[in-house]
Amino acid sequence: MKILFDIKHPAQLNLFKALSNELRAENWDVTICYLQRGKLANIIKSEYAGFNTIPVGSSHGTRWSILWDGNIKRTLAFLDLMRKDKYNICVAASSIPLALASKISGIPVIQFYDDPERNRINHINAGLSTQLFFPPIVEKNHKISVFNCLKEWSYLSPNRFRPDEKTLRRYALEPHEYVFAREVSNKSFNYYNQQDGIISLFAGNISSDTKVVLSLEDKSNAHRYPAHWTLLQEPVEDIHSLIYYSRLVISSGDSMAREGAMLGVASVYCGTRKMKANELLMQLGILEHLPGAYALPFINTIITKKFDKEKQTATRNKLLDQWDDMTAFMKEQINHYKL
Repeated sequence: MKILFDIKHPAQLNLFKALSNELRAENWDVTICYLQRGKLANIIKSEYAGFNTIPVGSSHGTRWSILWDGNIKRTLAFLDLMRKDKYNICVAASSIPLALASKISGIPVIQFYDDPERNRINHINAGLSTQLFFPPIVEKNHKISVFNCLKEWSYLSPNRFRPDEKTLRRYALEPHEYVFAREVSNKSFNYYNQQDGIISLFAGNISSDTKVVLSLEDKSNAHRYPAHWTLLQEPVEDIHSLIYYSRLVISSGDSMAREGAMLGVASVYCGTRKMKANELLMQLGILEHLPGAYALPFINTIITKKFDKEKQTATRNKLLDQWDDMTAFMKEQINHYKL
């Protein structure tokens, strides 16, 4: 059986990592396609070493590049790839180019996504895909089904993730004595309408006594953050252990804010997008959405409190009891197309 995964964003590569390894162990022929965007190629080479990895299309941050290189040329490249290799099924997390090429080539394609707010994109994807899956934040129909968790749970569940305290040593960090900050670039499609460098606008008002490690998507903006912050260089080995052992997660991107919450760490999303996936965690009381500097009082309050390890464990165990095993769910869906 031959399967193709399409990865176009760093948040997606972890979604399919355990699944692709399990399928390969079961003698599936696994191909990993990826969008040449930022540091993604280097991360793919590190995280998917040993797999057949193929760059398909690119994106340089401009609207024209997203349309031409990231969609039109990608679709043509996928069509060429599918003519050469007969895949049994294709899998993605919202990829119109892959879905269109699969539709034309007569190959089943299933997608796992968590952003129902992208109405136009989801409508196109639903029409082109064999099946589109969301968390329980949408209405089901003949093309749209649900999984009972968020997609990040595929690699953050206690059944899948074991934090390693040794990761902290290279940064001279102590468990729960630092803040993890993530600043996304507004050059990607998801954040085009978001102000650039949101965290940088209030970073100087975070207590200078606080250790902060910064995951900065656009390194050219490093000068905008306090000099005593530690700038991470991607690909970061075991980044989720860094998040797990942090005291607080601050993120202008939605994915890493959710990751922090699912790892049982106090987390605040300071971006501007309103998302139902975030609201699911907010209703559970494990994620805050405070745009821009509105996040500052919450941040400065949390960093003065002692970290509650028992609460972290209880939060993760509660999710484990209530949610699906995302990797097992995806494998079950894929096996429906096994000949």
